[in-house]
Amino acid sequence: MSAEAADPGPGIDPRRIAEIIVETGSGGRRGSGYLISSGSVLTAAHVVADATRTVVRCCADRPGEWSAPAAVTWAHEDTDLAVLTVVPPAGGLPVTDPARFGRIADDRHGVVGVHAVGFPLWKRRHRDGAYFRELHQADGTVAALSNLRTGTLEMTVKPADADPDPATSPWAGMSGAAVWAGGTIIGVVAEHHRPEGPRRLTAVRLDYALRRLGAAVRAELARLLGLADPEDLPLALPGDSGDEEPAAVRVVGVPVAYGIELFKNRTRERDEIARHLSDPTIRMVTVIGRRGIGKSALAAKVMDLLDRGEWPGPTPGPQPSGLVNLSTRTSGISLERLYFGCAQLLGSEREAHLRTVWAADGTTQDRLDALLAAMGDRLIVILMDNLEDLLHDDCTIADEELAVFLDWLFRAPRAPLRLLVTSQEPVRLAPELRRFAAHVELSEGLMPAEAAALLRELDRDGSLGIAGLSDDELLHAAVRVHGVPRALELLVGVLADETELLPSLRDVLEDFTRRENVVADLAQDRYKQLDEPARAVLGVLAALRAPAAPSAVEEILHGLDPDLPASPVLTSLVRAHLVSLDRASRTVALHPLDADIACARMPWHGPLGRQAVEREIASWYARQARPQGTWRTLEDIEPHRRRFDHLVRAGDHDAAARVLCDISEWLVWHGSVLAAVKMHHDVDGHIGDERVRLAHTVAYGHARLSAGPMRQAAELFAEAVTLAESLGDRPALQNALFGLGDAHRQLGDLAATVASLARATELARELGDTEREVHALLSASLAHSYLGDGERALTCADQLGARAEASGDPLTTARAGNARTIALLTLGRWRETADAGAETARAYRAAGSQEAIAYALNARGIALLALDDAAQAASVLEEARHEASCMENPRAEGVCLFNLAWAFWCDDRLEECATTADRASTALEIAGATQAAAARSLAAAARACPDDPRSAAESLTRGAAALDGNAEVIAPAWLADHARRLAG
Repeated sequence: MSAEAADPGPGIDPRRIAEIIVETGSGGRRGSGYLISSGSVLTAAHVVADATRTVVRCCADRPGEWSAPAAVTWAHEDTDLAVLTVVPPAGGLPVTDPARFGRIADDRHGVVGVHAVGFPLWKRRHRDGAYFRELHQADGTVAALSNLRTGTLEMTVKPADADPDPATSPWAGMSGAAVWAGGTIIGVVAEHHRPEGPRRLTAVRLDYALRRLGAAVRAELARLLGLADPEDLPLALPGDSGDEEPAAVRVVGVPVAYGIELFKNRTRERDEIARHLSDPTIRMVTVIGRRGIGKSALAAKVMDLLDRGEWPGPTPGPQPSGLVNLSTRTSGISLERLYFGCAQLLGSEREAHLRTVWAADGTTQDRLDALLAAMGDRLIVILMDNLEDLLHDDCTIADEELAVFLDWLFRAPRAPLRLLVTSQEPVRLAPELRRFAAHVELSEGLMPAEAAALLRELDRDGSLGIAGLSDDELLHAAVRVHGVPRALELLVGVLADETELLPSLRDVLEDFTRRENVVADLAQDRYKQLDEPARAVLGVLAALRAPAAPSAVEEILHGLDPDLPASPVLTSLVRAHLVSLDRASRTVALHPLDADIACARMPWHGPLGRQAVEREIASWYARQARPQGTWRTLEDIEPHRRRFDHLVRAGDHDAAARVLCDISEWLVWHGSVLAAVKMHHDVDGHIGDERVRLAHTVAYGHARLSAGPMRQAAELFAEAVTLAESLGDRPALQNALFGLGDAHRQLGDLAATVASLARATELARELGDTEREVHALLSASLAHSYLGDGERALTCADQLGARAEASGDPLTTARAGNARTIALLTLGRWRETADAGAETARAYRAAGSQEAIAYALNARGIALLALDDAAQAASVLEEARHEASCMENPRAEGVCLFNLAWAFWCDDRLEECATTADRASTALEIAGATQAAAARSLAAAARACPDDPRSAAESLTRGAAALDGNAEVIAPAWLADHARRLAG
């Protein structure tokens, strides 16, 4: 198994614990540290103070042990923190995941479990004529309110077993060890004060140290640590001492309760579900069966038993700490719903942390990793009801984010999540993932005896004559409707309504059971017999598509017809088993089958028609909506999204688009890009008002800029430009031109980029919109660089620099640096490029923006390659790739990976070159970038070399031919030169 494959995940990785060996003019000393990324070690500043030579050793006395010289990159005496740069030798640990940092709460009493691993003096040993330090794991606690004045952590640990030198602390050498709480680093061991006794260690508190630093110094340390927001570290998870009482089962979401109160045995299927849920290798259990067969009732029964602390099978299994109920017919099923449903089960601090992660607009993988870390060992069972609504015709998942979630869940080595799914069709999974899923077939209705018992139970008072029938008669009725639970309920409903005609159960069966789809036909005939008020109530419930309070239903109906007796009609529908009542939540709902039929039978026009109902529901949601200034979470805009859905169903696409334009940008910037794209797609091509269409087209273009494909973004902005010009809307025209230029730039159409951005810059200046002018000027400079005109690009950069100096705006300063870095790269001024790239990345981080950190670091990496510093270039380019991944920009990630692969080639790390080039090819193909072929050629060259230098040379020659000279990619000549050396 490779070192990477063996990565234990969040928390202390023993292979990354570092021993720091320091030489000074007056002797030597030892300390501890932790490899926080592929080339950086965190330690205490006093450990490396006055060092003339520093060596880092990792994996001590383990397979793969290595040592390498280190340089002090950053040190601060007051905070006693330092970061060292080290280049692991070939074959050293390939660190892929940067360490995570956090804090503990300081506003309440608490005792937090912590850990630190280092090399203290009292663990000095003698063997084979030499002394060495043995590793020691110090487990202890931190009292949250101790040492607040000094901003340090008071660690209480087991005392040292020896005191070998009375003049020196037995804990000497432990300094620099990372202090962990859960899976995050919260500090660094700094001191041992002998008067405090042998059980107390003092550690630097990372969050306090960051606050004490000046802005520029803090930004540099944050960059080295990989912190997005150094002023708001997340709370360490778990944030307690480990003696927390297990939480009671909690439930999030509306329980699927159709038929649960009348649920009959299904013992075999329940046992089968329980067996799969208790199997740690099974991540998803799907109950499969046709509509109305009782899938939801069976799943609801299992969830109800789990909620009550009972295991649904004969052998007890692991009790979940929480349950999440999702359904396409109520709340909807999406990654967003699933993520926040789980978050609500984890407590307010973890929920707040996860909301921050979601809003940070990282990758889906980042969000899921954060969720997994927050869950710890908690088992959560998630019900996903009626999943067939989210399947393509070939039964693959249609929702892209949900498909990513399932792939992640199945591949994760540890995932305390179990999915209980109901679907009319099995989900089609990749062959390698099918072993993680199990199916429970519900192809038959209830067994005849169970169905007969259900019929008796539906006539408890005997008023319908069912209770008095013989077992044979009831069994006959059950068999005729195939034991389908919903059909049995509807049969009884017909008898309950036709009291004047007094039909027998046999009469009803003769009228209905000859039809092909028993459940649908029964429901349709049942619907035909309802009067207009009852149909109106069913219509509202069907259109709502979610459980609702009776008062909400009555308010909506009052808006449609003030004289309609909503309350008594609703009561009668509940009694006739057409509407279900959940007394716990005090909501009413329509069975999904009945909702489908009611919607299909509703007329479109008329005071109680489908369009009027959808419009009235949209108006009701408008009254529930919160003003924009109060939005903090995605739940805050839920009424707006519901209102949008109902306006679309009403055919009011102009009104729906207006609602969408109010929330689209907010959705994009808070991580729900794909949700915004889908909503825009729903109204696209249906908008009549040209000004509404203009606003929609611009907003849709910006959503596509984030989600792709880029070609569609360009088409949308081009359409918006034409429309804005015809309407004379100059602000919208400027916005559209800028978006068009940005899209062309990412597509590589540089001439069109320059033309669009020049117009956008001029318009912004005329409108007095400084921010838009600055952004357009940046894009114009970059476009000149990509056209190879570095001097004009540098002129634009200088103009940006002048504006930054005049305004003092941090983001403008960063953008000016970005333009200057790429211009210098185009001109081949390598040392200036390397310095400018580092400064630009720092400036963007100081401004709190990820806008172009990846591009700045990528430019610095290329410059370092040109300066023959391949090892340092690899470290910088790996950091650039990580930043691009956080941006969810496949082209940027692909470019960084390609350049990183070349750095590995230059550093004779051929295996890493090949695998990285493969990754680059995949990312560039997704982005539709032309460099994908060059990446494939580089991978082939790395695999051929050194055994077949001629083949390697041919592959490099092909790679050089596939490059177009873009300044942000290594030069074709570099590949060609290496090809000549191999061929010669």
